[in-house]
Amino acid sequence: MAFPKDTTYEIRVPTSADDMVALRDSLATTPHGGAATFVAAMLAYSQDVDLGIQCMTVAIEADQLVGGPKGVKGKQPSNPCLQRLRERLGSKPYLARSYVQGTSPQGSYDLPGGPLVVKVKEQAGDVGADRAKVFVYSTGADSPRPIQLTKNNRGLWKANNWSSLETGCRPPAPPVDDDI
Repeated sequence: MAFPKDTTYEIRVPTSADDMVALRDSLATTPHGGAATFVAAMLAYSQDVDLGIQCMTVAIEADQLVGGPKGVKGKQPSNPCLQRLRERLGSKPYLARSYVQGTSPQGSYDLPGGPLVVKVKEQAGDVGADRAKVFVYSTGADSPRPIQLTKNNRGLWKANNWSSLETGCRPPAPPVDDDI
């Protein structure tokens, strides 16, 4: 399977689980699109935890899900997944925004007007028929961050290891207080 070295995807912050499913169905037909879909779920989580849990349910592989009422169709991310989300994304809402091109620490990672663009990189040998590792660019880090994905029985690529996307980035620059 050959993909361009760098690929960009336009995404939006999902407003509902159905919106996330539609986004996933349109993008996650490639590993790159699966990574961009996961970033959309991160953005949703950083804005609304309940919606974010639903979006994560749609974006991650079935092995990471358990039965529960917070997700979609009676499934939700496992307790360890939810704990990592709370600890890593909950305390740094800007982290998800750092994966959108056009944001910066100096601008508090504010989302740009217009389409949200996610840039994904592939390295030779990291993409197979059913498993892939691609790298998502962060505007707050010196190098792209890896995410591992698997292809499900419906041909959709879903995240199975995204811990590097949660590791942090440069914090937003403090506002300048010029009281003169």
